[in-house]
Amino acid sequence: MEAEGSKRSAGVPSVAAVLLAFLASQHHTLHMVLIALGIGGAGASSMTMFPMVRRVMLLMSLAMVVVLVYRALDARCSNAMRLVSAVSVLVTLGLVGWSVRQFGF
Repeated sequence: MEAEGSKRSAGVPSVAAVLLAFLASQHHTLHMVLIALGIGGAGASSMTMFPMVRRVMLLMSLAMVVVLVYRALDARCSNAMRLVSAVSVLVTLGLVGWSVRQFGF
């Protein structure tokens, strides 16, 4: 019975990884849809035209930072994974800070 419970709990990170990968790809899908609709190079201005989309994207970036920090604090996490996570967190926070400074929240 314990083996069955451990199998079930082992599937949660797998499903979460697939879900997060799908959500990450949606950022690019949004830009492709804007290009397909004929907005083209003006797609960057859509982030100021539609502030709610920009806010959601910023909040998703911050949510990913939280997930990366949480996973990096896990004792089973390798040093290489911690390094990659730290670089990703720093770059993401830098870009979020730049975006908020340039365009506001």
